[in-house]
Amino acid sequence: MKKLLLILTLCFTLSTTSAQAQNWLDALKSVATSAIDKVTGGQLTAKSIIGTWKYQQPGVKLTSSDTLSELAASAATTTLQSKMATYYEMVGIKAGACSFTFNEDGTFSSQFGKKSFGGTYTFDPKTNQMMLKYDSQLINWGSIPAYAYLNGKNMQIVFPIDKLVGVLTTLGSNVGALSTITDLIKKYDSVKIGFEFAK
Repeated sequence: MKKLLLILTLCFTLSTTSAQAQNWLDALKSVATSAIDKVTGGQLTAKSIIGTWKYQQPGVKLTSSDTLSELAASAATTTLQSKMATYYEMVGIKAGACSFTFNEDGTFSSQFGKKSFGGTYTFDPKTNQMMLKYDSQLINWGSIPAYAYLNGKNMQIVFPIDKLVGVLTTLGSNVGALSTITDLIKKYDSVKIGFEFAK
């Protein structure tokens, strides 16, 4: 514990700008929430899912069994989130235009720009895996595996790379932007990428 506190103190001391300090604060928030969720067997996330979540920014999840490695990885996600935000906007995913509502009866609805889709969902708190089963005749997504994690007061819904590409392909009308997004996220096949929401 003393070693962890020493490393964290050094990290803050070495941060030369408020932006860097904020990145580390965000990383600490993310890791702390993740640690609590692990201790409770995912029940913290399971209880928090119900309700309407509005899109804030791209979600990036890197996991590790080593807390220090996870902390460093979380701090590094800011750069990727910034790049993804630019390209998300090109396909209509931006604050105020994207949301999820999860109901206690296992149904959900989602909005992406002017497109709304609904269906049913399940959530396994032990693995954080969420299965989204869309029932719309307008899309052919079927059941999409996703993962839900709390990030402080926010919630991230992230996907395996290939599934996210499928979702963006359906939503995107900007072919150039979609190509850029695909090229960008294929470089990060060891992480899950998606969306971060706030209530």
